[in-house]
Amino acid sequence: MLAEAAFGTGQGGGAGRSMGLLSKKDVGVKAQLRSLFPSAFRAYQTLADARDASAATRAQTFACLDGNVLMMAVPGGAKSFDALVAIVISSIRTAMATSAVTVVAFDEPDALTQAKREEQMRRDAQRDATRVACSGDMQTVPLSDEYTRGEVHQSENVQLLMQNRSTRPRLIDEVCRTAMTRLQRQIDDWNAAGHTGGHVVFDGVDPRGADRHTGAARSPTLVASSEAAHAAFARDFRIGEGDLKLAHLGRSVRRLASEPSTPLLEATTLSLCVTIDTDSFAIELIEEARRAGDAVVSPVNTLLCMRERASKRGRDDDHDPYYLCCDVAMLHAQLQRHMWGVHRSPGDLEQRAAITLLVAGWAACGCDFVSEVKPMRADVVFRCIGDVVRSHPDGLGLIEHAWRGDRGRMSLVHEPVRALLLECARALSGMPRVKAQHVASLRRVDELVLRRLSWVVAYWNSVEYGGDLSDFGFCLAQASGS
Repeated sequence: MLAEAAFGTGQGGGAGRSMGLLSKKDVGVKAQLRSLFPSAFRAYQTLADARDASAATRAQTFACLDGNVLMMAVPGGAKSFDALVAIVISSIRTAMATSAVTVVAFDEPDALTQAKREEQMRRDAQRDATRVACSGDMQTVPLSDEYTRGEVHQSENVQLLMQNRSTRPRLIDEVCRTAMTRLQRQIDDWNAAGHTGGHVVFDGVDPRGADRHTGAARSPTLVASSEAAHAAFARDFRIGEGDLKLAHLGRSVRRLASEPSTPLLEATTLSLCVTIDTDSFAIELIEEARRAGDAVVSPVNTLLCMRERASKRGRDDDHDPYYLCCDVAMLHAQLQRHMWGVHRSPGDLEQRAAITLLVAGWAACGCDFVSEVKPMRADVVFRCIGDVVRSHPDGLGLIEHAWRGDRGRMSLVHEPVRALLLECARALSGMPRVKAQHVASLRRVDELVLRRLSWVVAYWNSVEYGGDLSDFGFCLAQASGS
């Protein structure tokens, strides 16, 4: 039930860029999932509608929002700081009215893996190439983190601060500092009126906002409306990327919902994961496969809620913005049946290995970390995955190294991934508009591609290898000095 300005309905700084898995009309991952497994998806006008359809109350609902998406999707017309804050608060307040506990998760740039920084550098270079250059004396917008609170509040266009990766974190901190103060008053008002005020948490912001001294290091942390909420989600390690943070929050809620000592979340039965990043399909499905081996079945079900833009093109399929909601547990069960067939009941490790190999195929079709391996297509991955998991049991077992945490054995992941790519090459051979040289290239896929794919599937399994990533094929441009 977020305001329509948020989550993809506006055109704020950076909005409109495809996030996550490469999107292709009809043959992309998202389109194929909807086509092959329609019963796992439903469209709702609001998050409250999705909650009600899940037979959950506000007290039983937890919501985690991708804060970067929320901020970047604010309409470009909201140029003043007050206008920006008003839209963000409206979006979060409506989510709070849907759920008892709402967490807004942000990236933490200085904790991002080098692979993500490389991907950001590539995107920044592409964006900068389209900008009109101007001389320094015409530049009136700060280009670094060193600006003051007064400059933020007096800015004629804060969207320019949002568009610059160097200036964005301080602005986000100031927006969240201001928003938390006002949301706390809203919670107090609801409590005073006899309603349950609820709890809100910002994960990954500096509570000093723009009052942080210029030159002082940024210290992102948890900022919560209550001590109980802060205690529930506090952790002693950092997570750099927001979509992995959303997965961690989901795990935390499931654990806390099973602990009687945590009354804040003990009633929770529904987790709403709100984003537009299609990487979340891969990450949340891996999370669901991981849970297949849990000794205690959690009462919490996950809905992955993706905001879809309005279509106003004068066609029969025009529509208002809505949430495309995916029941992750249902989709996972249907995918397992698709891969193994109706007569096979795979074990816990087999389920996780099969999902991990499947998302490796998705990544090969193009994602933030791996360029598209031509002529790979998601529809072909879905067509081939079943034959591979059923006919290569030994190779499939090697996928387990994606989550074992042994960097030295990650090359073993290459064998099952290569087997999937070869099966896809066979299926693509002779298909209309598929070039023979691309199929031949896929058959002898570069070792560099396999290294990157192995890193990605480990990362999506929440195993993050850091430091020098040249052994996984990353950071080669920086190493060469180009």
